[in-house]
Amino acid sequence: MSRIHIPVDELTDTMDALKDIRARIDKTARLDNVGSEDDVGDSGLASAVNGFDSAWSAGHERVQENVDTFKDAAQGIVDNFTATDDEAGKALDESK
Repeated sequence: MSRIHIPVDELTDTMDALKDIRARIDKTARLDNVGSEDDVGDSGLASAVNGFDSAWSAGHERVQENVDTFKDAAQGIVDNFTATDDEAGKALDESK
């Protein structure tokens, strides 16, 4: 008989790490957190900084989406295998 080993503890640790990554991304400084356009300098530089800030934020949002997708998938694996394991254990107990 084959044995399937699902590292539930490791997946749970991974999900916790992903939550931490997401929290850190949320706390990333953005231009509006650092200073105003007056603090940056001339309008050309301010425009370039704002453009970079917007692109940087969009990249972070995409990373956050990927983190959430992976975390949800890992949670689904843990939930399904835990439920299957519990059901198999109950079935064994009832057959005794």
